[in-house]
Amino acid sequence: MTRVYSIFERIGLGGGGKIKAVYHRMNALAEMDEFEPILLSIDHCPRRKLNFLDLQAAGTIAQRVRNVTVPEACYQIALNAGITVFDGFPAFDHSEKKGNTTLYTRQGQEVMVDKTKTSLLGTMIKRVVPHEDGDLDYLLIDGALHQLVQKKADGVVETTDFVKGLPIRWTKTKGGEFQLGRNLIDGKIYRMPRAFGCAFFEMIPWDRSVVFFDGVTSAYLSSVTKAQRALFLHADHRGPKGEIVPRSQFLIENFKGEAIVTSTEVHKMQMEADVSPAAKVHVIPHFCETSGKPVKARKHLVTVSRLELQGKPIDECIAAFCKIKDEFPDVDYLIYGVGSGQVQLEGQIAALRCGDRVRLMGYTNRPLDVFRGAIASVYPTMTEGFGLSILEALSNGCPVISYDVNYGPREMILSGIKGELVRPGDIDAIAGAMRRVLSRPAHYQRGTSLGLERYTRQAYLSNYRAFVKALVPQGA
Repeated sequence: MTRVYSIFERIGLGGGGKIKAVYHRMNALAEMDEFEPILLSIDHCPRRKLNFLDLQAAGTIAQRVRNVTVPEACYQIALNAGITVFDGFPAFDHSEKKGNTTLYTRQGQEVMVDKTKTSLLGTMIKRVVPHEDGDLDYLLIDGALHQLVQKKADGVVETTDFVKGLPIRWTKTKGGEFQLGRNLIDGKIYRMPRAFGCAFFEMIPWDRSVVFFDGVTSAYLSSVTKAQRALFLHADHRGPKGEIVPRSQFLIENFKGEAIVTSTEVHKMQMEADVSPAAKVHVIPHFCETSGKPVKARKHLVTVSRLELQGKPIDECIAAFCKIKDEFPDVDYLIYGVGSGQVQLEGQIAALRCGDRVRLMGYTNRPLDVFRGAIASVYPTMTEGFGLSILEALSNGCPVISYDVNYGPREMILSGIKGELVRPGDIDAIAGAMRRVLSRPAHYQRGTSLGLERYTRQAYLSNYRAFVKALVPQGA
């Protein structure tokens, strides 16, 4: 069986198109018995592991997908190196339990306090040991030590990661910034976070594996990963003004691996024209299912997006809607998402006095249902590697008004048929596109299904099966 890893910095309950794309990949691989999909989390924090289980419970991530942290991946190496289980808790001569709390004392003095609760991870014990430099906060899961955190008065935080009680990794941070790291398996000390991360990736016994590096965040680890490696580029390698982004160019031209993957043919062609990729470039389009729910009456324009206005100028769409809203008194503009631009949008809505027609709806974990009930989706973006929200909308019969930018909008939207492509920043053009779609909604809704056969689940499964098998041939 081939293990297929996707690397995660942190696992959260939200996430944009890139996060959804990774979940889709893992879920697709989970349908194939020949693959074992694993989300490899760099963060050992128990909150991330709980988030993963919550996502599985909600059906967002398939049950066959495993979550492994980097320290957990190094457990056997630590065991082989002779690392022993931590046994440094203070001695006590009396314990008293009250509800979920257990107090441990020695000669009448408190030496340790446990607070116990049950969770999807198992029985979790938060153990606090008083210390003059800052309390020692231990976390045990089903009796095995998982993590120790000590927060000191000067703002320094020291964290030790354990696996089944074996100490694996120690880090020192201040203000969230890496200060120092120690590999507790070989004892080496690191002052640079990337070198520290590479030290553990070099230890992992990858065996028969394919590792996906999703974008720039973790790609530096590819040089020490002893597996078949694929770089998936979710975003454009060009900036909003068309300039080649130096960081992206360096990554594409210096990636240490066997394959580079993108989701659109136009991005592949542009990339090969602009730079010299370090590996063969493949195209694997994303897919989207329908909501599976009955069709309901379509109402309102919607946007489902991160509220990050530099790359997603939703403020321009609000301004455009206010130009035509009186022509369509029964249509409101509903904006779903969270992000740093929320306060600015709230101020704009108040200034335009359009709060009765333009509403910020907050985060939704049911975007397909939103698109299923919308007249059209408005998707402002300055650069887009694919645009999963575009596909989600079209797959659910919802035409899309998007900015005419590379690559997903131009590849998926037939202007005048499946939606409208407009020039970024042109408020009058955006308002005109809204007017055209709202005047002939049935025409645009009928056109949404054109060309969707390329983005079916079956096509997606076939593409990934062929890609992974080509990287790790049978018998390899």
